[in-house]
Amino acid sequence: MTPSPDPPNTPAFEAEYALEAPLICPKCKAEVSSLQVVRLLRGQVNFTSTLPRRGHVIVCPACRGILSAGLGGM
Repeated sequence: MTPSPDPPNTPAFEAEYALEAPLICPKCKAEVSSLQVVRLLRGQVNFTSTLPRRGHVIVCPACRGILSAGLGGM
């Protein structure tokens, strides 16, 4: 069996949003001028779940820490 080729080099985030003004990340204290959105996909549950099957989190591009933020109009 031949190994499959490596997938194309894709970013590890779904979207990137520029900030109107730079902010300091509360996790790593770096100055950031954009934030990245990462998609969540539910893998497996052992019960009938009422939670959504997918979602999004906003992360700092410097440390990849999850930030407390929200996106409107998604």
